[in-house]
Amino acid sequence: MKHTSYILLLSSFIAIVAMFCRCDKVPINGDLDGMWQIMTIQTPDGTRTVKSNRAYLSFQLHLSQWDCGTKRYYAHFSHTGDSIFFYDFKHDSLHRTKADDNEEITIEEMTKEKIMDEWGVHHLDARYHVQHLNSDELVLERADTVLHFRKL
Repeated sequence: MKHTSYILLLSSFIAIVAMFCRCDKVPINGDLDGMWQIMTIQTPDGTRTVKSNRAYLSFQLHLSQWDCGTKRYYAHFSHTGDSIFFYDFKHDSLHRTKADDNEEITIEEMTKEKIMDEWGVHHLDARYHVQHLNSDELVLERADTVLHFRKL
């Protein structure tokens, strides 16, 4: 009987340790974590349905990935209450030597080439108001641009 108790105690201890020693990154952003597909973009010119463009915004830990078809952008972000602040925008380098070798986006690319204009990002940092966020839907607003996403 005493031997069985020790075995049960030891196996419980091992199970608890295994739960805390997982290698996966634990979601820290609640419903925001994961991949979101942009469905519509509202601007003063009207609402455009962009679901068929297959553009995505993903969140994990403190990094976001803006996947716009053949172009991919990255930014650090901070999510507090009803706002998300994106900063340190980067894009895939044409001259990459390593998988994580990315180039910072320049102010010229943002303002003259308007590489992220349709997303409402016109500067090297961007703050969005979170109009709505749950496990299925995300609505972000910035100045005159409203982005509607669905969770994948």
